[in-house]
Amino acid sequence: MTLDRLAPWSAAVIAAAFAMHNLNGAWIEPRYLGFGSYADYADLAKLQAASRAWPWLLSGIGHVASGFAVVVLGLATWRRYQARLPEAALVAMAAALLAGTGFLLVGISHVIGRQTLFLLADANSSALRDVAYTAATVIRIWVNALAQIGLGWFTVQLAWCGRKTGELPRSFIGFSFVSGACGLLMAVAYIPVYLYTVLIWAAWLAVAWPRRQAGAARA
Repeated sequence: MTLDRLAPWSAAVIAAAFAMHNLNGAWIEPRYLGFGSYADYADLAKLQAASRAWPWLLSGIGHVASGFAVVVLGLATWRRYQARLPEAALVAMAAALLAGTGFLLVGISHVIGRQTLFLLADANSSALRDVAYTAATVIRIWVNALAQIGLGWFTVQLAWCGRKTGELPRSFIGFSFVSGACGLLMAVAYIPVYLYTVLIWAAWLAVAWPRRQAGAARA
């Protein structure tokens, strides 16, 4: 299967992962895991309980899948625009690799890293357990920021390429700039609007990419 054909599937994988993230944040976490307010995420006891819950594990798996998917999107974008916009295509691929690294790191910390975290927590005193969970939480915030900044950058680059070539719908391009800006915002402040915009953007891209390709082929 070519990169062009893999691209919409990769976008669908990202959309599915962010659907899980949004389900966690909007319903499962406040209803079942005790996160009634933003301040509750600083409660180590609740973080320790949530880290063992299956919804967080599914989110971790979603991050791993997103890491691979965004790399495929970056390569597909580079392949698609390298002849007409070589520099922009190269920057888009670099941004996708940055995002993929961040997604894989946060996903690995949720999936494989949780096993080490549980071993440390179960075999040591409560004081060391608190230190371990605090360190793991801080690291996840950092690498998640890396993922969102990289994805935001890639989103803007893809929109720019689509605007220059006319191969992506104008409405999608406009929304891409908004979604990309929400991701780039993570460089200066934690405002998780990207959770909603990336979900819409990825689902939209899964539809927009093959549709525009088919139109270009007929032309």
